[in-house]
Amino acid sequence: MINSRVMSRFPRNSRGIGLIEVLVAMFVLAVGVLALGKMHSEYFGISSLNKARTEALAIAQGRLDDMRNYMHEADTLDEFKALYPVDTDGNLATIEGVNASFSRTETIAENGDLRVVAVTVDWVDATGETQNVTLDTELAFSSPRAPGALAAEQGGIVLPSPMGRARLGRGNVPAGVTPDSNNDGTGTFDADGNRNLVSGQKIVLTLEDACSTEDGECTDFVQIKGQVFIDKATQKSLDPQDVYVQASDAAYCTRYITVGDEAQPIEDITNNSLLLTESEDYYRFDYTCYLGGGWHGNIGILLASGLKQGDKICQGDPVSTNAWETPVIAARRAYRGMIYTKNADGTPVTTGDTGDRVYTSYGIADGVILPNPDSSDHSHDFVISSMSASSTEGSNCISQGAMVRADATSNGVSGDLFAGNPDDFVCLNDGYLDNYDTDMHGHEVTCPYDPTNPPVERHVISGSVVVSASPGNVISDEILNSIGVNTSDGPGNCLLDGFTASGGGYQAAYECDVYDWGLGWKGMLHTTAAENEQNIFCSPNPLEFATALTADISGQTISCEVGKYAVISGLVATDDPRRVLDSVTISSGECQIGSAGLSYECVSEDYSNVSTNWGGTLTFTLTGGVLCPATVTSSGILDLVDGVATADGISGENELNLIIQNNAGACP
Repeated sequence: MINSRVMSRFPRNSRGIGLIEVLVAMFVLAVGVLALGKMHSEYFGISSLNKARTEALAIAQGRLDDMRNYMHEADTLDEFKALYPVDTDGNLATIEGVNASFSRTETIAENGDLRVVAVTVDWVDATGETQNVTLDTELAFSSPRAPGALAAEQGGIVLPSPMGRARLGRGNVPAGVTPDSNNDGTGTFDADGNRNLVSGQKIVLTLEDACSTEDGECTDFVQIKGQVFIDKATQKSLDPQDVYVQASDAAYCTRYITVGDEAQPIEDITNNSLLLTESEDYYRFDYTCYLGGGWHGNIGILLASGLKQGDKICQGDPVSTNAWETPVIAARRAYRGMIYTKNADGTPVTTGDTGDRVYTSYGIADGVILPNPDSSDHSHDFVISSMSASSTEGSNCISQGAMVRADATSNGVSGDLFAGNPDDFVCLNDGYLDNYDTDMHGHEVTCPYDPTNPPVERHVISGSVVVSASPGNVISDEILNSIGVNTSDGPGNCLLDGFTASGGGYQAAYECDVYDWGLGWKGMLHTTAAENEQNIFCSPNPLEFATALTADISGQTISCEVGKYAVISGLVATDDPRRVLDSVTISSGECQIGSAGLSYECVSEDYSNVSTNWGGTLTFTLTGGVLCPATVTSSGILDLVDGVATADGISGENELNLIIQNNAGACP
């Protein structure tokens, strides 16, 4: 029985209030728990989807690798075609994965003697919706006896496989082992003489016998690093989670961002705002691809929904004045070294009809990190945009804005964020080649061409560089040693003999290799004088070949004169890629602009015979907008008014950077 005395201690009007408060509190708590449960459900749903998609991509890639390996079962083209019969959604296989149950099918189509293979992996996600990924490739017949026949014919060794010395990992991290973090979502540990790369608890890549060295040091993985940018102005709905970086053969690529001092894998990111650049022009994340020494292959971009014709991936440098560095559109970046075979006397093996050297693709050295962390080299970036199917030229990466958004402006220069970014081919010859027998093979410092796109024919441009001096000037060895000739295809394709005295001056012969991909070669020869541009002037420079060359050409003379010259150069900043520098002329001398219209360089006439330094004008024309001065660093007066720069008393090297604005009132 309840004690009435105790009950009477409380006011009558307070009876039942405690019960109501409890009920309200329970209701609020229930709502909170439901909301929290929903949030956790969504979080784990997103995480589960991403993990399943990653696993599905691995299953599809594994099947493509199996089919490539199976090709060696065919000794003839007919057997190859029989191994890969044309089929649609055939060879159904069910695979019980870690994150879902997967269904894999393959479609094989005929393209001449090639087979186009597409592998599709389907699964049902946690919400009951069917998801899928598709990877495709082309298979071409190659006789399994070809390497042996080639070795027997040349009397040499068979070169290593492009796969390199890594193999795909097996199993999980052993109990009690804590891998060393790579601060990119992966770790490494050594066991049984092997070095292992792990993601989570799974071993994803192994370098066998990496720690079986005489000095006790372990060989490390090759690492290639970069960033992926998604141009939000055109790729409005592309989720960064659906962008994958993949390397060919035995490799593993990790995607991550660094928040504070810690790396977070993209798979664990639930708030994409963490990936936005400052002005929200791009989503951005980092990647590192791990490989084994000896590898040569491709690193490219995959989209979960597949690459469509409108998906364009930009690479290269939008502000370079060098034609071989400007942007290209390509879904993958190729990494190759190029070596040639030697005869018994040490001379290069050449073909009998044309005398061309016989090159072979070759791989990367153990433990190389690209970009070199001890250099200022740019990371190996990709910029994903969307353009019309017909927009295939790299210039569209600038004209349609993908590489020159506000967030790509650095140091006041539009597109400078990607200055030095490599294009779709990286040559390994300059310091990154794997070891080889130097008695049997050799290599140049640069690659003569992209071996992933070999030319039809080589042509030779030859001539001479003639150097003279204006009165009162001396032709020094320093100036002569600084002179070089390059083609617009890239450095390293020209040989310049030593200069010899000739008629009061000096002369040297040059030869340049240019490569014809079937329609002849068009391009330019550029004469350089590194760090001596203000002491020598060469003409014509560039030497342009507007009509396609289809044969060797000789007798091309480049005349250079030693004197005193003023060099005026600069970079161009613009907020609108349609408004760039169209041309620049100098009152006496020569000018050239970068192919993107975002840089220029002018060299004045010789002013040795005047008592003062050089004076004259530079006239700029634009594709649109108004020209404004940005920064000026000059030895004399250099003023810009209404698109005309007036120079008075300048010498040596001078810098005039420019800004293009919509109207004159916007000039700083």
